[in-house]
Amino acid sequence: MARKPKKYEDDDGRVIADMSGLSRPSLFRPGRPDSRESRPPEPMEQEREERPWEDTGMSREDRRAYIWAAMKAALSMAAIYIVAFGLLIALMIWLWNE
Repeated sequence: MARKPKKYEDDDGRVIADMSGLSRPSLFRPGRPDSRESRPPEPMEQEREERPWEDTGMSREDRRAYIWAAMKAALSMAAIYIVAFGLLIALMIWLWNE
């Protein structure tokens, strides 16, 4: 059974203040307009540009070389941080025991 909409006796249907164009303020950035409304709609880009997993013209060997180079760079940076942290701990232990 559906509910019937309530009818108020004092409601004559007039609009005093139209609130349809207003939106809620941003919770994380107060005082700034809503980014969805202030931005113009973006035109549709080509679908191919949004699909990086499709063929980019690189060979399998080139792709593996780029991945391997990125992994070597990341692992070497991690090794430097681990060695520096270990040296810092060793220095602190040495100073503590003196």
